[in-house]
Amino acid sequence: MKLENLIILFVAIPMGTGVIGVLLKQRVQIARVLGVLSFLATSALAVGLLVHLRSHPTGILVSQMGAWPAPFGISVVFDSLSGLLLAASSLVALGCYVHSFSTVEPTAEKRYFHALVQLLMFGVNLAFLTGDLFNLFVSFEIMLMASYCLLTFGGTRLQMTQAYKYVLLNLIGSTVFVIGAGLVYGMTGTLNFADLALFVAERQAQGRALPPGFAALSIALLLVFGLKGAIFPLWFWLPDTYYTCNVSIAGLFAGMLTKVGIYAIARTFPMIFAHGGSDAAKIVMPILAISAAFTMFLGVLGAVSHHNIRRILAVHVISQVGYMVFGLALMTQIALAGCLFYMIQHMVVKSCLFLCCGIIERHTGTDDLDRSGGLLRRDWYLALVFFIAAMSLVGLPPLSGFFGKLVIVREGWDTRWWLSIFGLLTGALTLLSMLKIWSYCFWSPQAAAIERTPENLPNRGSLRPAYAGATLLVLVALFLGFGAQPVYEIAFRAGRQLADPDEYIVAVLGPGALDEVAKYRATSAQLAAGRAAEVTP
Repeated sequence: MKLENLIILFVAIPMGTGVIGVLLKQRVQIARVLGVLSFLATSALAVGLLVHLRSHPTGILVSQMGAWPAPFGISVVFDSLSGLLLAASSLVALGCYVHSFSTVEPTAEKRYFHALVQLLMFGVNLAFLTGDLFNLFVSFEIMLMASYCLLTFGGTRLQMTQAYKYVLLNLIGSTVFVIGAGLVYGMTGTLNFADLALFVAERQAQGRALPPGFAALSIALLLVFGLKGAIFPLWFWLPDTYYTCNVSIAGLFAGMLTKVGIYAIARTFPMIFAHGGSDAAKIVMPILAISAAFTMFLGVLGAVSHHNIRRILAVHVISQVGYMVFGLALMTQIALAGCLFYMIQHMVVKSCLFLCCGIIERHTGTDDLDRSGGLLRRDWYLALVFFIAAMSLVGLPPLSGFFGKLVIVREGWDTRWWLSIFGLLTGALTLLSMLKIWSYCFWSPQAAAIERTPENLPNRGSLRPAYAGATLLVLVALFLGFGAQPVYEIAFRAGRQLADPDEYIVAVLGPGALDEVAKYRATSAQLAAGRAAEVTP
């Protein structure tokens, strides 16, 4: 079997496991085992294919569904960008899924919980793999349908209130997305990413302008992806949403949902909607830069001001997304590599912190810092795991968050130094907020208050699965820190492919795809050389 044919397993495994999960909704133990095996399989497959790509000539594996050639059929693409995100998302899903065995109520677990988690991952994996704009929309909808149901697990009034806001905003975003995809097709005649990149490259090589309205369409899609990614000023749905749902689900959402939106920007804008010196790029780049500054700094100010662990962690999702947008705003090869590295480590670290929060709530019965304390003596292992994850989020060397921030901030000094300053200030305030949680929950001598309420259900089950999930993610975070070099090499290759999409175009469309572009470029180079010779004395 060709390796290209294995790519579809990232979609087929969670989809098939989800269907089986529907049939096994009353057989909880069997459903758990199948779910764990599903995430283990996709994690192993992602890591194995990434290792293979290091020796692959182009570093891109492409499978054409139904043997229809691109751009007429559906292309599924596994490259360095999608590979790293698939590996990280599968490991995060595994950790959060195992953690849920300690937090999800038995009655809720029998209401299609296992099938919905698989459906969520089906959408996430498809988003990372798809090679066209319409199937990116489809994957968003699959992911969102599952998230709507998972968000309301428990059925409390507060959950339903926040779910209404979340569903309404995403329906608006989805409507704009599908309209935007239709307009893209009307302007260019294609929705395939590689074909769109070729369309833009040909126009630029010929010295022709892009179709009228292309810049406005780029901004509309940026708003859609920014809403999914929770960047300024489109973040207002996130803090209350993550605060109200089950903590294992919140950890899964924190690691996945916003990153899919950021991925969509990273996949489409450097090589299509803001490529080179186009008019769209001249408008989009300042918007991304300003949004990055506000997302980083205002987000971290909100985190410092809160006094509940979950709210602090939820708002920190926003501030850390700002670093990713910072890398996208620079849109250089190195900045895009730093953005990708920071994205995957944040997926792991932020989910781990939410899982630790779930264990804290089981110990104390609350996430209120004023009613917590003394956990360092009661549970030193939890204190250690939380401290490692918190310092990774801060970016303390040699932990994982340091390398992504270092690359992005250093790259920003040359062109957008003021963004680098905002990044450093955000890091300092992140340290303050993490030390705030540490001092209240673990270092404070006050004994933790136990509150046994139906919402907290501190006796729901064994905490061993919760510790296992958090331990898995903190070990992955440590690997990303101490083993950063091989991971960054893959991220650097992804940054190169995003900044210069020629490899991606050839891999998807075939070796002759760039022949016309090469002719135009050669002609332009000859004309430029001739003009230079004319003016040379």
